[in-house]
Amino acid sequence: MNIKTFSYRFSEEILEHKHYIKAYDEIIQICKNCPLPVYKNKSKAQPNLDVVQQIINTYFKVAFSNKEWEEEPLVTPNSLDDSLRGDFRKKFTNQDKSISIQIEVEMGNIASSYRNYFKFQLSYAYKLADIAILILPCDSLSKRIDSGVASFEKTVREIPSADLSITVPILVIGLDDFETKEININELETNLEIVKGSKNSYKKDHLKLVKSLLNN
Repeated sequence: MNIKTFSYRFSEEILEHKHYIKAYDEIIQICKNCPLPVYKNKSKAQPNLDVVQQIINTYFKVAFSNKEWEEEPLVTPNSLDDSLRGDFRKKFTNQDKSISIQIEVEMGNIASSYRNYFKFQLSYAYKLADIAILILPCDSLSKRIDSGVASFEKTVREIPSADLSITVPILVIGLDDFETKEININELETNLEIVKGSKNSYKKDHLKLVKSLLNN
């Protein structure tokens, strides 16, 4: 996948520093390796919706897990059942320098983006994260996933206007399908339930399908 980046509060400049470049390279490489999973006729009513969001989400879960990122970390210092959780977090240490990075992958409704900002700010306030990463599709890709999906371009327009309330440095990474090779999932799996992994009985086969894409 091609990518675009937007640096809010000097996030990219921080991550490109020699002490943290390893973390930056790891994140960027995972994003670039993200597949473009296309399932023709995923929606009979809207033929333009051909990209499978669930495969992208599972890809990131597997890819970050393989690099020993913590999954679903708490964004507050308590462990109440209703506590908010992020997607991924990892602490990188280089000699006497360390940085804790929290990541949210947003392939869904735009309203979820505002919840992501809140989680980032909570983690930052409680010193659980030093910097945040938001991964989401660019406009062209979002329109192939579903209607009302958050996009890189909209996020880039919005974040600077919240400068007084969002104080955590955030690197926004947009996944761009321009000139990206598509993977025709129909040729690998015809059962759309498995492709989406929407039921527990299909999750094992769904995970197996996604892991096979990592090996291609």
